[in-house]
Amino acid sequence: MIRWRRHPEAQATELDGEAFLVRRDRDAILHLNPTATALWRALDEPTSRDELVDVFALAYPEEPADRLTGDLDRALAALVADGMVTTDDE
Repeated sequence: MIRWRRHPEAQATELDGEAFLVRRDRDAILHLNPTATALWRALDEPTSRDELVDVFALAYPEEPADRLTGDLDRALAALVADGMVTTDDE
């Protein structure tokens, strides 16, 4: 099972209530939307996609499961593409 985790070089910071991720080794800064901020917080420990879906379903019970899963998949893909999140198998 793939477990998603924060990249060890990625650091989170807040400025004026806005969340950002920084990778100094890549000179990269990423502004997080609320979904990505919640996802980052959920990745405090390596977590499977199913576990993440369960956490988000509890946090957003009014959201349809397919929309929630799609939003989560897109947010994970963006964080991976930006080098902020990786998997245990990498």
